[in-house]
This record gives sequence, structure tokens and C-alpha cells, in this order.
Amino acid sequence: MKHNAKTEIIDSFKELLNKKSIDKITVKGICEHCDVNRQTFYNHFTDIMDVFKFVFYDELSKDIAQNRTFQTWTGGFLATMNYLKKNSKMILHVYNSSYWPEVNRYLTNLSTILLEDVVDECIKRTNSSINDKDKNFIVNFYRHVFNGLIIDWVSEGMEEEPEYILNKLLIMITGSIPRSVDAFIKEETRE
Repeated sequence: MKHNAKTEIIDSFKELLNKKSIDKITVKGICEHCDVNRQTFYNHFTDIMDVFKFVFYDELSKDIAQNRTFQTWTGGFLATMNYLKKNSKMILHVYNSSYWPEVNRYLTNLSTILLEDVVDECIKRTNSSINDKDKNFIVNFYRHVFNGLIIDWVSEGMEEEPEYILNKLLIMITGSIPRSVDAFIKEETRE
């Protein structure tokens, strides 16, 4: 067994994903590429998707973790888009694969968690409370906006610079999350 087999598996997966669709990557192919046996692979990962999730989360989580507040969410959004652009071959090989629905669910869950933090912060700032149904509505609305922009950008080949997309997004939504929270709180107090 290699001393740092997990790293070898990850590096092989990324190298292969830069060359071909994730649909064409197999556990056997990764093992042959990095010269580890299948059991070593399964000691670290359950399947191909598990490797992708690990890579994506591990490489992005450091940048996103420090940008999970209302004041800093733009840094997380920009870090995500820069990561996608930097790894565009890999991302397009996943986007154009049968794995895309599973990846999309994973990204949806991740962005929901991040947006919940931002909305919770806005609620705390108002020193109020909001019912879960309204909070979820706000989170889902912004998740659809952010994820939709990113998915459209990926499907169009990621040609626009991330800063350009962020600037246009900011024009559209600056101040809208706090206004949404305030409006829902006011609506609840009228009921």
C-alpha cells in the first residue's frame, strides 16, 4: 500500500477528469492510473462520486468557510466561480455527464446551508424572528438565483469572468436579502 494512497487516488481522479467525462472514469481506471489496489480505494472512498464530493468540498471549503456571512458572501460566491473556471475542464466533464443530477443535488444542499447562515444573520440583525416556512422561502429563492446563474454560466462554457457575473448580480440584489427578511417579519406581525 502506498504511504499516501488517498492523495494518489485524488490526484489520479483529477488528472483523469481533466481528460475525459466522469462517466468514463472507473474505480479500476483510477487504481491502475495511480497503482493502488481496489481495496485501498475503498478504504478511502465509496465510489467515484464520493471522490468528486471530497475534492470539491475540500478544495472549496477553505474559501467558502470564511465567507459565510452577509458581509462576506460575495467572497464565497467569487471563490466558487473562480474555482469552477480554474477547473473548467473537470467541471464541464461532470456537467455533461450522467452524474450531473447527483452533483446538482449536492451543490444545492451545500448552497442551502451557506444561504441559511446569511439569512439567519439578517434575522438576528433585526432582533426579530421569522417562521421556518418564510425563512425557507427566502433561502430557496436566493439559492435558485445563485445556482441558476452558476449553472447557466457553466452550460455556456464559463466564458464571462467571475467578477463580471458578481458585479451584475450585485446590481440586481444589493440590499434585497435584508429587505426580504424585513418584509416577511412585517407581514408576520400584521397577521
